[in-house]
Amino acid sequence: MNAALKVAGDIDFSRCPEEEPDTWLDIDAENFDSMLKNMASGQPSPMDVDQKEDQLAQNQASKLKSLAQKVEEFVEGEGDIEGARFEEYVIWNYSSTIR
Repeated sequence: MNAALKVAGDIDFSRCPEEEPDTWLDIDAENFDSMLKNMASGQPSPMDVDQKEDQLAQNQASKLKSLAQKVEEFVEGEGDIEGARFEEYVIWNYSSTIR
């Protein structure tokens, strides 16, 4: 710890960027009323946008997992001279030849 303090003493903090202002945390009565009216009128709020983005991310993650599963099945799958054979194709092909 002493070594870290010794190194920190050599840092020139005058070149560090200033902290960002936290004015975005401030809200007045007019802004608050406006936000409430927007919520009551059904206009999307920033929270709605975040929820939609989360849902979109979940959908994309689900599709990606499905793709990864299919790739894994392909890599582990069997093949013949005509190419790769997938389980659903083998079942479909077998049932169509029974008719």
